[in-house]
Amino acid sequence: MSSPAIHLLLTRRGPVWRVRILIPGEPLPRWRAYRAEDYPTPEAVVRRCVAGLTAAREKPKGGGPADVPDETGKPLLIHGIRVRWEFQPWLWA
Repeated sequence: MSSPAIHLLLTRRGPVWRVRILIPGEPLPRWRAYRAEDYPTPEAVVRRCVAGLTAAREKPKGGGPADVPDETGKPLLIHGIRVRWEFQPWLWA
């Protein structure tokens, strides 16, 4: 049996990325929107979204920012939960 995963679905509508966030145990999805000018690639949007989820779940010590996952290719984890994401280019309008 696989571990629970947070699932991100990215779509782009004109100048805005829309992200649907499904979190295990929460009854409704969360939605976020990011300007494509600020985050030009799907990977940049995912890193920003995960950084926001991490910051919301843990308060950094000393008032500094929370750790942002790097681009090492390892699966992203938030408190032991895997983060899966997909970009749907055919929904790009």
